[in-house]
Amino acid sequence: MEFNSKLVFMEELKAAFDFARELTSDQLECLVGYATLQKVPAGTVLAEKGSDCSALALLLAGKLRISMISEDGREVTLYRIGKGRTCPLSAACIFGNYTGNTVTVTAETDSRVVFVTRDFFVKSIAECEPFYRFVFSDISNRLFQATEVVDSIAFISVKKRLAQLLLLNSNSGKYSIYMTHEAFARELGTAREVVSRELKGFERLGILSLARGRLVINNTEALERIARN
Repeated sequence: MEFNSKLVFMEELKAAFDFARELTSDQLECLVGYATLQKVPAGTVLAEKGSDCSALALLLAGKLRISMISEDGREVTLYRIGKGRTCPLSAACIFGNYTGNTVTVTAETDSRVVFVTRDFFVKSIAECEPFYRFVFSDISNRLFQATEVVDSIAFISVKKRLAQLLLLNSNSGKYSIYMTHEAFARELGTAREVVSRELKGFERLGILSLARGRLVINNTEALERIARN
């Protein structure tokens, strides 16, 4: 990497990641030496089940969606990664020296991803405390988030989870939602037909109106009652 490009990269890291601002110049330069930057267009699948996983992914810009696909083809969103965060499952791969992914990683927007080698992480334990503290903290947060997703799928009805998702995506009924039934199904980890049936039920009750690619909340209070009960 050319000198000027390296300086720009270092400044971008400091702007995006809190831990990078805690590093000394030598530590930051060392990190850059073990990192590669990849530009990823929206819609790109960065990883899927069984693909190679040999580096820690840090998101410099954009948004990534992490999901799992069942044997029967159903997909569920586990969590999303935004700017300044890391993918904990990529961290798990390098911790255990495991080279195969167990999830699908998709760029929801144009993104820039920094891949850091396992060698740097090993060095960071002794020489770069802010970096490994950041990684472990992010892993903990995402683990709890993924656990909540599994818990909701196992113990909360699709109707209630759909109501919660509608309220979230519409800012409690203030805005229209532009999502396909397939996209709702991916978020909830269920079949598109199930989502369509529940949405039609909400429409019959006057809670919402359905149009092609657009959904309008008509009765926020009724939707909130379903989301609570």
